[in-house]
Amino acid sequence: MKQLKTVGLLTGIFLGFGAPLGAILFKLILFGKMDPHWMAHELSSQFYYYAYMALITPLVFGFFGAYLGSLNDTSHSQKKSMENRMNILETQSMTDDVTGLYNHRHLREEIEKEIERSKRHEHSLSALMIDIDGFKEINDLYGHLTGDYILREIASVIDQSIRKIDILGRYGGDEFVVILPEAKIEPAKIVAERVLQNVRLHRFQTKRDYISLTVSIGVFSYEDLKNLDSAIFIEKIDDAMFRAKSLGKDRMFLLE
Repeated sequence: MKQLKTVGLLTGIFLGFGAPLGAILFKLILFGKMDPHWMAHELSSQFYYYAYMALITPLVFGFFGAYLGSLNDTSHSQKKSMENRMNILETQSMTDDVTGLYNHRHLREEIEKEIERSKRHEHSLSALMIDIDGFKEINDLYGHLTGDYILREIASVIDQSIRKIDILGRYGGDEFVVILPEAKIEPAKIVAERVLQNVRLHRFQTKRDYISLTVSIGVFSYEDLKNLDSAIFIEKIDDAMFRAKSLGKDRMFLLE
């Protein structure tokens, strides 16, 4: 970035050209010489002096202005670079390394924000906890690299199945949480059914072949938010997901 360096150079040159004029004006004011003949005599007798000032002073001022501009450019560039690094670090602190979704810590923060927002505006709040069926067996059979690929693919399928305002994060292991702001129970069920169907239809590629997978989903909707906090929130959807697992997997369970 050389914008300020260029500005400093041009400004310095412009100011430098004013040096000879400044010297003449200074003599006029100092000695009160207003006679035009004096001006001509002064320029002819001091020609090399004024020529030197007209050539050298703009160069000196220009280089000095360019130097100051360069310092400002460097400072601005360093500040911008620092801001970019801070943004990268902030993003990394919020996201899961494998899936790129919100990580556990930031997901808990989002849950707390949505609970408070729902209380403030008296909105319903629903949520899903999604668990991949048989994920341990997939890791054992195909290896952890394939397991990471499955997590990313599942994350993508879920993301494409939910609303734009919904908040998706990896809660841990093979568990994902979807926060559904302002959603009552029926819209939450529709989203859960869509996730179930889209995962069933998706084909996951491994080194050996394509495989099909299913998920179990716990669904809970909160309409009376008076005593709700993030711990209760997680407890309810976790319980609902466990019930879905215990009933045979590849299904959702609505905790009422």
